Amino acid sequence: MKMLHLELVTPSARVYRGDVRSVTVPAWKGDMGVLPGHAPLLGLLTKGRVTVRIPARQAEHGPRVLSFDVAGGTVEVLPDRVTVLADEATPSG
Repeated sequence: MKMLHLELVTPSARVYRGDVRSVTVPAWKGDMGVLPGHAPLLGLLTKGRVTVRIPARQAEHGPRVLSFDVAGGTVEVLPDRVTVLADEATPSG
């Protein structure tokens, strides 16, 4: 199974780094899903939620979903990696 490498950072900290199955970000014109092999792009983020699907081998009990609330920022997508530069980011319940 192909994976993406995700880095979610703020000006003050690295919030998350690791291999994921998919990422959904709150892009300027709506939520955008990213899978391995996605076309390269740069985009603006709005206030919203970044959702991350972690593969079963990294989670204790099968695949799981993590989410982070962000307060805007930018996203860079490459076929094998996603970098989220968030103004603020906190894990959401």
